[in-house]
Amino acid sequence: MVVRIFTSALYHLPPTRSSSAWLLLLLVVATVDLGTGPWLGQVDGGAVGLREKLSVYEQRLYKRQIEESENSGLYDATDSVISLTAANLKQRVFNQPHASLVEFYNSYCGFCRRFAPIWKQLATDILGWQTLVRVTALDCSRDDNNAVCREFEVMAYPTIRFFSPHYTDGEQKIGKPVKEHDEQRIIDRLVKYMERVEDKPTNWPNLTALNRTDDKATLFEVTIPATRPKYVYMINEKDKNATTGLQVILDFHDTPGVVVYRVHDPTLASNGLSVVDGSSLSVINLPIDEFSREKVREAIRTHLRQHNIVVTDVSTKSTKKTGEGGALGTTEQNISAIMEQKQEAAIRAKVKELGAAVVYQADLEEAIRFALFHEIGRFKTIEGDRLLALRNFLNVLVRYFPFNDNGRRFLTELRQYVLNTGEERLDGEAFLARVKALETERKPVFSSNHWIGCSGSKEGLRRYPCGLWTLFHYLTVQAAESDLSNNPLEVLEAMHGYIKHYFGCSECSQHFQQMADRNRIWQVATKDDAVLWLWSSHNEVNKRLAGDATQDPEHPKVQFPTATDCTQCRRKILTNHHNHKQYTMEDGNEWNLTEVLLYLKHMYAYDRRHLFGLHDSSLAPQGSEGRSEWSGGVASGAQTSYHSYGNVLSDIDIRFSALLYVTCIVMIVIAIKMVVKRGYRKKMYPHDILGKV
Repeated sequence: MVVRIFTSALYHLPPTRSSSAWLLLLLVVATVDLGTGPWLGQVDGGAVGLREKLSVYEQRLYKRQIEESENSGLYDATDSVISLTAANLKQRVFNQPHASLVEFYNSYCGFCRRFAPIWKQLATDILGWQTLVRVTALDCSRDDNNAVCREFEVMAYPTIRFFSPHYTDGEQKIGKPVKEHDEQRIIDRLVKYMERVEDKPTNWPNLTALNRTDDKATLFEVTIPATRPKYVYMINEKDKNATTGLQVILDFHDTPGVVVYRVHDPTLASNGLSVVDGSSLSVINLPIDEFSREKVREAIRTHLRQHNIVVTDVSTKSTKKTGEGGALGTTEQNISAIMEQKQEAAIRAKVKELGAAVVYQADLEEAIRFALFHEIGRFKTIEGDRLLALRNFLNVLVRYFPFNDNGRRFLTELRQYVLNTGEERLDGEAFLARVKALETERKPVFSSNHWIGCSGSKEGLRRYPCGLWTLFHYLTVQAAESDLSNNPLEVLEAMHGYIKHYFGCSECSQHFQQMADRNRIWQVATKDDAVLWLWSSHNEVNKRLAGDATQDPEHPKVQFPTATDCTQCRRKILTNHHNHKQYTMEDGNEWNLTEVLLYLKHMYAYDRRHLFGLHDSSLAPQGSEGRSEWSGGVASGAQTSYHSYGNVLSDIDIRFSALLYVTCIVMIVIAIKMVVKRGYRKKMYPHDILGKV
């Protein structure tokens, strides 16, 4: 970074004879640039200050990144899924002449990531219905979408809702639920909803099943003669609940000269397809190999081609345009997004350099920020067991979270606000408003606004799930090293309640609860056992999700600690202890639980929190600050031979060293320049001096 700008400065400096002027200007340039390094600038929600403009070459080079930055969720401009935001959801869904199928998802939800290809394929398969129904999606993990997801009562991810044409806004107007997650079952549910639409647009096809009729002429009766069809296709279905006919009707709803009807005739021996010729009213049965949407649709196309009527297949490509002019039309916002991508890459490179066994203050803060501002606040009402889970969660945060004075007041007053509700319900919107108000009143609370160690290589990978694991690992260790509470289940109970009632990925929550019961979470007897229980369960999840779509390719899910990070943590199987399966590995080794516990207490120690990536490291608690409520001290780290990853230079050290380096180079250049200007001088010899005498 410094070398690039330093070199650039050499090309733009005006000519001057003053060496001191050169030195002063170069030092100013170097100092300013060093203050805007990728881990020093603010990164609040992607609003990275534009420190430079992209050239035309860079705009073309980053064209793809620019287009991707416009849709940073699970869907982009290449998909047939329309991405919605809080600003345009009601505008595009309510009071429209078409229906809408909306997926409310969370880009950090593992099941949502696995479901995304299904949703994309569904949107492609029914793209020919887009004048009747649109397939859309909204990312509830984004800050600006949080309120609308709460308004539409999105309790789990993904949540799918159907909105009929001319749907109006109002109280409890949140659409009809679609609980299926299989593509064909979703389509079945969709067409059934479409069949029951009351306020039909003018282009809405007749989806009602006809009774058997011998008067074929009535099938061709239209109000406008020019729209009289040439052929009427009759799909005969024995089962009145079948959806094949509905799907085919929708496939041909806008084909000129063609009308498709469903006929329910229980007297038929089997399902079938027939066509009525409009000129002769003759009926012909069309052969089909299999009664399915694809086979019936192909039989109709074949018949039309035989009569010189060409029906083009619906394009499977998205009809959305990415804009004219390519990257030359780049906006400042897109340039900012590209700069953020560069910054993310620099952060990931630094994190990789520091190693995996590092706990970052930034990740701990981002985890509770997302929990308080997104996950908890998305519920309309918080009551019963959900309210109890919130109190338990806030209790462990107040006791063990490493906050500064402002942060501790923030958490303490928030906990008191929740406790003041008594046994009654708590309004989710009021809770979120109180969280925001307290953050403003106790400002500054957070010293970070960016994921660091939990940053993913792609949007939606790691981040919050990673941060949540890190947070609870840290809390179990701090609780084990404290004598504030004698309850060994304190943190695990808070975690279990939070995952059960607040974690947005419903499938992930169910998996965790099942694992907790299977691994006997409620039988944990000591605080050290709580540390090991969470570590073992985390490894179990890593093993199950290894190679999954949720895995970040730059951070594969492995059993931790790795043999490189802790050689003493593994040993050959020597004993057959009570939980043999849980603590053994497939390579013939087993975990040395004593060493693992030491390693975890060392890694998640209070004094080993890394401050890299904080926008203001002075806000992070240092020394005993942040532990004033504790009656017992926390170990600063186990005395082991583990490699310490946290001993790196501070930002001031880096700035000063780089500044000194630049100064030395400048002085060398000036010295060389002065020597060259002095020119050649003849060397004096003794005989020259004697000759003069």
